[in-house]
Amino acid sequence: MNKFILVLFLFALGSCQTDPEEDNYRIIKEEDFEIISITSEKYYFEEIINPSNIGLVGRKVLISEAWRVPEEHPRIHIIDSKDWTYDKPKGKFGEGPLEVIDASMFYKGKNSDTFWTYSMNRRKLVEYSMSDSTLLGKSEWKMTEPMMDLLFFTQATDSSYLGISRENKNRILEFDKAGNKIGGYGDWEKVSDRPDLNDYQLAELNSSFFKGNSDEGLFIRVGLRRDRLEIFDNRDKSFIIIDGPDMELPPFELVGADGKEHLYLGPDPRYHYRDAVVTEKYVFALYAGVNPSEFNKTAIMA
Repeated sequence: MNKFILVLFLFALGSCQTDPEEDNYRIIKEEDFEIISITSEKYYFEEIINPSNIGLVGRKVLISEAWRVPEEHPRIHIIDSKDWTYDKPKGKFGEGPLEVIDASMFYKGKNSDTFWTYSMNRRKLVEYSMSDSTLLGKSEWKMTEPMMDLLFFTQATDSSYLGISRENKNRILEFDKAGNKIGGYGDWEKVSDRPDLNDYQLAELNSSFFKGNSDEGLFIRVGLRRDRLEIFDNRDKSFIIIDGPDMELPPFELVGADGKEHLYLGPDPRYHYRDAVVTEKYVFALYAGVNPSEFNKTAIMA
């Protein structure tokens, strides 16, 4: 497995208390961050060729392969974090039932023996057993038409999903287990420097990755184009918006396509947040601060 180094900036939600009426919006500065020294050990697994995504279900670490890996190789690998040994492969490559092209995200199953993966290429969820030896899934669920515009989504409760769309007037969308839309939360606020931007252009400007913790009822959009974290409490449908340290909007222009004007950020836009983990007390946010050209030279993503 390729070696990578993560620098984690720890942001404690309780450490930046504001007046109650301002509690849903905060600005952070560089001095508000605490830099934490971390240590790690590297484990090599010859079965893993080109790791792409990682997840944790119970004590099992789930690692997916990048789409470009040869088709005869499995898409998912299970690692036992108790002793850091290779457990088994999962995910037969293919477009048929219980097969996957890719494994973009992982979710816990109904019990400790099962997990789900999201295949973005085929727009479906596939359920796997931790204990059996087959590469095929146990069952699958295909996204419905109302969900087709989602970029990322995750299980919110036993009966609902939450997700974010590429172009929508709401920050967060909610669907029932049948795939019917049942709610939309968080309207986009206007940008003072560009009051002409409509809801769909504002959604593009605030494009994000989306992660959550269903046990805590907390979910987060981490801004790819802006230094912005949008924390959503699914219990009362409220948001906390955190901006900074970089308060500048990315340079862009509006260009026409498909009968709409879209944001064009140039051939080498700067990336901001790349990932996050929500725990009981903290949000761990992985920050990039690099352009694609810089990544191509250094191979350092964040």
